[in-house]
Amino acid sequence: MIAGGGQTLQPEEQTDTALARFTAFEQVVDMIKSRRDMTLLFDVENYVRLVKYSPGRIEFQQAGDAPKDLATRLAKRLQAWTGARWGVTVVSDGGKATITEERAAHRDDLQGQAMQHTMVQAVLLAFPGAEIRDVKTFADLNAETDASLQYLEEEADDWDPFEDD
Repeated sequence: MIAGGGQTLQPEEQTDTALARFTAFEQVVDMIKSRRDMTLLFDVENYVRLVKYSPGRIEFQQAGDAPKDLATRLAKRLQAWTGARWGVTVVSDGGKATITEERAAHRDDLQGQAMQHTMVQAVLLAFPGAEIRDVKTFADLNAETDASLQYLEEEADDWDPFEDD
């Protein structure tokens, strides 16, 4: 039990409180990113076909050559980071596309839309051999700009004009 603010939380309530901020699987993925566990992030993005999610419970179908210990590693890391036990289960079917597959489909859709634009068609006709390598939305560009500005602000905080190199 934990006492605080005049009330005592039972272990079940502690778990519910710890899991309350993970209402969507995307929030779990964001936590993995914030913890900078790149191996786990790669595995989750490439091999997890989500079947069912609720806070503290993940059911997924494995895609491709998923590591055999993926479910165990995911459950252990989530428990270590949240302090709550997570049930991570592998099932045989019913999974959606992986995060990587969803991104690829989105990119292909954007590329298809770009190919339909008359200006893009004119450029491709004017420059034989030209190709579309990447398509970004305004939201993508704004996110990149925000990330760059944040990096520059962090760098500026560290700069001292009177410091000798």
